Amino acid sequence: MTIEIETPHKKITEKLIRFITTEIIKLSHSITNISRAEILLREDETKPGENKICDIKLSILGDNLSAHTRTEKFERSVKEAISELEIIGKHRLKKTKLLENYRKIPFDK
Repeated sequence: MTIEIETPHKKITEKLIRFITTEIIKLSHSITNISRAEILLREDETKPGENKICDIKLSILGDNLSAHTRTEKFERSVKEAISELEIIGKHRLKKTKLLENYRKIPFDK
C-alpha cells in the first residue's frame, strides 16, 4: 500500500506523519485491498476556528472511497475522516456480500 501525504503551503511534524500512517494502517485491517491512500491536509484561512481540512482518498481494486472533514486540529480531522471511511467500508463490504449471495441463488426457468 502506498501512502501519500500532501500539505500545500504548510509543513507538518514528524509526529503527525506517524499518526496518519498508523491510522491508515489500522484502517487497512478493516478495509482490505487498499492499494493507495492519498491524504491532503490544508488550512482554510477564510474561516477562523474549524479551519483544518483533511481529505482522504482510498483506491481499492478499481473502486475509490473518499472522506472530507473540517475541525480545529489536523489530528482530529484525520481521525474523523478515517471514522467516515470505516463506515463507508463496512457498508461496501455488506453490499459486496449481498451481491455474492444473490449470485449464488439458483433461478428456475
